Amino acid sequence: MTSSVAPIQSSAAVTIISALILLRILVGCHRHSGENNYLGKVDGYGGDYEAQRHWMEITLHLPIGQWYTYDLTYWGLDYPPLTAYVSYVCGFLSHVLVGPESVALFTSRAFEDVTHKAFMRASVLVLDAMIYFSAVWVIAKRLEPKDAKERIWIVGLALAQPSMILVDHGHFQYNSVSLGLAMWSFHFMTLIGSDTIQPFTNCVIGSILFCLSLNFKQMALYYAPAVFAYLLGRSSAGSTSIIHRKFLLRFFTLGITVMLSFLALWLPFALYPSEGDTPFGSILHIIERLFPFKRGLYEGKVSNIWCALSTKPFSFRDRVPERLQPMCALVLTISLCLPPCVALFKIGRECIESKKASGYDSQLRALLWGASSSSISFFLASFQVHEKSILMTLSPLSVLVADTPLLCFWFSVASVWTLWPLVEMDRLQTAYFACVVIYCLLCLLYDRPFATLKTYSRGGTALVRDGINNSVWPFLVVLFSFIGMIGLHIAESTFAAPEKLPDLFPVLWSIGGAGMFCIFWGCSYWQLKRQLLNAITSYKKLKFQ
Repeated sequence: MTSSVAPIQSSAAVTIISALILLRILVGCHRHSGENNYLGKVDGYGGDYEAQRHWMEITLHLPIGQWYTYDLTYWGLDYPPLTAYVSYVCGFLSHVLVGPESVALFTSRAFEDVTHKAFMRASVLVLDAMIYFSAVWVIAKRLEPKDAKERIWIVGLALAQPSMILVDHGHFQYNSVSLGLAMWSFHFMTLIGSDTIQPFTNCVIGSILFCLSLNFKQMALYYAPAVFAYLLGRSSAGSTSIIHRKFLLRFFTLGITVMLSFLALWLPFALYPSEGDTPFGSILHIIERLFPFKRGLYEGKVSNIWCALSTKPFSFRDRVPERLQPMCALVLTISLCLPPCVALFKIGRECIESKKASGYDSQLRALLWGASSSSISFFLASFQVHEKSILMTLSPLSVLVADTPLLCFWFSVASVWTLWPLVEMDRLQTAYFACVVIYCLLCLLYDRPFATLKTYSRGGTALVRDGINNSVWPFLVVLFSFIGMIGLHIAESTFAAPEKLPDLFPVLWSIGGAGMFCIFWGCSYWQLKRQLLNAITSYKKLKFQ
């Protein structure tokens, strides 16, 4: 029986992954950001697509010291070094496969040849499949080691996320690289009970992978508090105090690992600074490019607390002095991050590093929930948030769909809904509705989100792992959320915004999204507290086996 089922399950997995790759290709056939300079930019050309192409151009032709200083008025490089190195490789491949004209210095600006567009789309797809697909598959195997059918559903729904497909394969970015490296790091950090490797060595490997993620896109900082808290807990597991030899050895091992990882990536910029610059000045300039505090509290109508509070009658951005706004963002971000980080630290301390713990993945679930909670805290409250940063929360949450099917479904739809202003700007409306419908149909076939919703509507317990007893509020939250989201789509397509309120609909999108994301923060922290209780219970059971 088992031998006959295995080929069917393998065929199903191949079919689903192939279909999701095809979906990405089809979305890639739509317009990219700024295509044909549709927005009429006069200080540049296009959008993120042209920015990524331009980075390939400058990294291929200029000395490394000029990568972060060359003509900053035209899509200056503002991502960390690993992105620059990957841009160099992609630029070289474009030069060879497409032609020198695709990345020629200066003269290739605004180059939008069909062949080159296919190359650019293919580069995103290949990196997505190599790094993100593989990470999702490995984590799904750990979360559902025995139920192959459930594992395939996790992979399918995680890779069918409309937001990730639209941003990377429609709008055009390489978020899947940073997210995939982060997911791989979560896998290794929580991998214990190995026969062939010391358990804490996996934490070191995970730290290297997280450094790579952080050095590909600085938004991986959203995960940093959760990762630090968890690894600090793991370092102190089995130690009686902070001066315990075991704790100090582990703590300094991780510290040295992080420093060496950053040193390997950043050292070339210090060794070969631009003419007239010093090594320290070169590094400082890169940091200033990565964290542009001069741009203000936020850009556009992002669905976070500061944008919502900057509307009348609050008018936060106008009433609070600009010099104090970063401090306000810092205080609120720390306040939101601290509770989940404390829980993660305690979960890390309860870890038992032995073969008895092999296959038990409460640690992985906890870190995934902690990463979601930490990243949504940053999204809601930190400085200079972009709407696309919601992918940082969505990525770890998406593989937890078997644990909380309704919450994952609701948040996935809410996330892509908040991207609508960006989708409109990129003229990706058709791709948007197609991706959302496909995702909802997959959830309908999966059934568990809707079965959960039906149970909640009767005030009952949906699933043991959902853990909310005799409560109707999840049903009401989901119901009114969908009424609001669909209602705003209908209103925007039916009525024109008043002349005195031209940004009415983007502002309503921002306020509605911020409200739903605040609710999710509470849900994610509550789930993390449950993981802490599970970890303590499991620790006691394993300890006395």
